[in-house]
Amino acid sequence: MLRQTIQAHAKEFQIPYLLHFTRTTNLPSIISHGLYPIARVSEIGASPAINDLYRFDGHNNSTSVSIGFPNCQMFYKYRKVDAAVDWAILVLNPSIIWAKPCAFCRHNAADVRISTQPLANLMTPQAFTQMYSEIEGLPTREEQKLKAYDPTDVQAELLVFDVIEPQYIAGVIFEKAAVRDTYLQLLSKCKTYIHANNKGMFANRKYARTWGN
Repeated sequence: MLRQTIQAHAKEFQIPYLLHFTRTTNLPSIISHGLYPIARVSEIGASPAINDLYRFDGHNNSTSVSIGFPNCQMFYKYRKVDAAVDWAILVLNPSIIWAKPCAFCRHNAADVRISTQPLANLMTPQAFTQMYSEIEGLPTREEQKLKAYDPTDVQAELLVFDVIEPQYIAGVIFEKAAVRDTYLQLLSKCKTYIHANNKGMFANRKYARTWGN
């Protein structure tokens, strides 16, 4: 019943896909084995390049994914740390939302407004719908020109407490065609996209929603 309710909400919000950004060096392992939470990568003998070394959200047994658009604030910060690093954005099937145990975080999971809550409170249909409610201190959804599936806070995220198997990976977005070409053989079962020059999913969500780049 719980999963059915969550699935109904996902359809109500017209969620088309989930997203997870990663360094391209992690792609071979991800395409072969899926996305493993950091606490479980030893099961497949992987040593991934990790963005968040500290996991202040306290849940290294989960994988963070975004709905409809990446957490552009965090993504931009990581990309500025080392311009030589190439990035890919995984496009994931939205059925993860109801097929896997998920925590629904209306802000960044490390935000004290989220991290101090009991995990059980974040895994309810109510927590899911709260991702789409107006939030004090942020512009309204209308002012942000959000799509139906955009959480109100661009830093909102899902924590997925399971392996996200390769069959959930529908596509991969690159910023550079040359980098995409390096991985084409590996990605024979996935669609690939180029969003170059800070456009598309490599842009700021406010800019993308306002100008539709």
